[in-house]
Amino acid sequence: MIDAHKLTTTQMLTMVLSNEEEKIGMKGNWVKKVAVSMMCLAMVTGCGSNGSSGSKEISVNLTAEPPEMNSILTTSSGSMNVLRHCVEGLVVLDAKDEAQPGMAESWDVSPDKKTYTFHLRKGQKWSNGEEVTAKDFVFAWNKHFTKKSGAAYASTWMTKIAGAEDVFNAKDDAALKKALANAGWKAKDDYTFEVTFTGPFQYAVVLMAFPSFFPVNEKAFNDAGAAKDIKKYGTSEKTMAYNGPYKITSWTHEDSLVLEKNQDYWNKDTIKLDKITMKMIGNMTTAVNEFNNGTIDMIDLDGENAKTLKKDGKNVQAFDDGGVWYLEFNSQAKNLGLNNAKVRKGITLAIDAKAMAESILQNASPVATTMTPAAVANGEFKKTVGDLLTRDGDYAKAKAMLEEGLKEEGLTLAKFTPTLLCDDTSSAKKQAEFLQAQFKDNLGVKLEVKQVTYKSRLDLMDKGQFDIVFAGWSADYNDPMTYLDMWMTGNGNNHGKWSNAEYDALINKASSLADKDQYYATLKKAEQILADECPIGVVFDRQKDFITTDKLKGVVRTAFQDMNFNYAYIEE
Repeated sequence: MIDAHKLTTTQMLTMVLSNEEEKIGMKGNWVKKVAVSMMCLAMVTGCGSNGSSGSKEISVNLTAEPPEMNSILTTSSGSMNVLRHCVEGLVVLDAKDEAQPGMAESWDVSPDKKTYTFHLRKGQKWSNGEEVTAKDFVFAWNKHFTKKSGAAYASTWMTKIAGAEDVFNAKDDAALKKALANAGWKAKDDYTFEVTFTGPFQYAVVLMAFPSFFPVNEKAFNDAGAAKDIKKYGTSEKTMAYNGPYKITSWTHEDSLVLEKNQDYWNKDTIKLDKITMKMIGNMTTAVNEFNNGTIDMIDLDGENAKTLKKDGKNVQAFDDGGVWYLEFNSQAKNLGLNNAKVRKGITLAIDAKAMAESILQNASPVATTMTPAAVANGEFKKTVGDLLTRDGDYAKAKAMLEEGLKEEGLTLAKFTPTLLCDDTSSAKKQAEFLQAQFKDNLGVKLEVKQVTYKSRLDLMDKGQFDIVFAGWSADYNDPMTYLDMWMTGNGNNHGKWSNAEYDALINKASSLADKDQYYATLKKAEQILADECPIGVVFDRQKDFITTDKLKGVVRTAFQDMNFNYAYIEE
C-alpha cells in the first residue's frame, strides 16, 4: 500500500492515533490495513447496534473525503475503498486475498511465466452503455505510464511491466508514440488483453487487482474533460464510468457517498447489498455516537474508544492492516555514526517495541521481527523467515553495541545527540515523547525533536535532511517484495540512502525466480541483512480496531482490502 505517497508512490504512512488523522493513501504511502485470522482475513461479527435502516442497506464510516476516483492517478486508500466496489479490473480478490476472475474470465501463462493473456468476458457494460473491452485497459495503462499524467504509482510499477520504463521516460511525443506501440501491454482483440512482465513474478496475477491497473472507458474520460486535464476524471459521480458491483449514485463532498447495486454487473446475483452509504465522519466522538445511536453500521476505532466499548461488552474486532512501523535512519549521517550498523541496531534494540505499540495504538499490535509482516501471503513467508530481529530487553547490551559502533566512527556517546524528525500533530508528539524517554532511559542519550508540517517532513525526507524518522509502510500487493525492494540502492523510498550490494543482488535474483521455495529462500537472506544492518529498525506490525452492528456479516478487512463489502450481507 507509498513513496511516502509522499505518500505518493507507495506507502509511507504518517503515524496516527485517531481516524480523523488517518486517511493516507494505501502504499502508497498511504501508506497502504486479534482478528478471526492474524494473517489476512477478518470477517466481522456483530456488536450490538441496529445500524442503518433498510433490509439490504448499510451505512459505514469512510472517515474522510476521497481525494478522487481516478484509478489512473490515485494513491489514496480512501479512494481505493470506494473504487473496488464500483470499478472492476482483470481480477478481483476473494476473502483470502487470492485472485479470482473479474473482467477476465480466464488467463493463460507463457512457459517462461512472464507473459499473461487475459480473456475478457463478452457483453460486459460500462454505466454509459459502452462495452468493456481490452481497449479500456490499454487506454488506462497508456495514461498511467505516460509521465505527464502525473501518476505517482507509475514509477513503482514501471520496472515490473515490459516497456513501461520506455513509456515513462519518453522525451518527446515521437518517442512516446514509439514506446507505446512497443509496450508490454496490448489488446490482441476486443476480448484478449496481453501483458508481459519483466520477470516471472509470483505476484503477477494478484497485482492486477490493484486500482492502478483498472480499466477506464475512453468516452467517459473525454466526456469528463480529462483529455485536457486528467484530474477532471472521477471528481463526481457523473464524471466517471462504472463496471463493478455498484455505481456511485450520489457524492456529497465532505459528507457522504452513496453506492447502489449495478444491475448490469456480470456477477450481480452474488452481491447481497442493494445500497451502501459511505459517510465521512472525521471526528471519532461523533462516529461513536452515531454507532451507539444506530445510524451507522461500521466504524473504525482508536485505542481509547476500543477499550471503552470492550468494557461495555461490545464485540470490538481487529485486523492486521499490513502496516509495519519502524525507525528509518539516515545512513549518510556520518557525523552521528548512523552509517554504522552497530549504531543503528543498538538504537533499534533499545526501544521497547511492545510498550510502544501499547502506548501509541493501545491495542494488541504485535512486535515486528522482520520487515515483512504476517499479513502477507497468509503468513507463509513469515513462517519461512521466522523471527530475525529479536529483543531480549537487555538495554545494557544495546547501549554497549551503540557505544562500540560510535567508537568505530571516532565518536562518543556523550556527544551523540540525534534528532527525530516528525510531524506537528498531537499523535506525532506522543510518539516523539515516548522515543525520547526510551533513548534517555535505555541509552543515556538525549534525543532532540524537530516537528514540522506533514508536507515539510516529506520534503526533508526526500532531500535526505534528517537523522531519524518514525515511519510506516503498508503493502500494495500480496507479496513480500512490496516491502523489500524499497531498500534497494537508489529506490525513491530509501530515504536514508542505505546501500548494500549483496542485498541488491538478492532482490534482483528473487525477481528472476519462478519457483516459490527458491524465491522465499532468497528473500529470507535479504530479510536477514535488514535485521543485521538495520537501515530501518522495525518496531511493530499495526492492527486496526473497528466495530460493526450485529446484522452486518461477511465484511472483508485485510491488509490488501481495507474495506470490502462485495461479500457482505444483512442477517435477518
